[in-house]
Amino acid sequence: MKNETRENFGSTAPLTMAALETLKKRGFRYVQVKGFTADKRLDYMEPRYLVLIPIMALPVDSGKVEIYESINSKLLQDWASHPGDGMKVLISIDKKRSNETGI
Repeated sequence: MKNETRENFGSTAPLTMAALETLKKRGFRYVQVKGFTADKRLDYMEPRYLVLIPIMALPVDSGKVEIYESINSKLLQDWASHPGDGMKVLISIDKKRSNETGI
């Protein structure tokens, strides 16, 4: 998973409070945080934007440890409340889920 690019995650939408609330209602408890450069390379040192991948539970396999944030965190709420401040933050959505949730 270290060499993935943004295209591997399908569609994205800006992180908003409405999108965050929808994810909570759908039962998502965490997001996996991925940083990307302007040319869509995975990079955590100097990312241009972040893509958040919603997940229900943290992986138990230690080989799959990445960067995760609780869906209820103040950090995510701040990002969603102030989308124009700082780095661009996107939420990964798949087409099936977007039809059901509106995000």
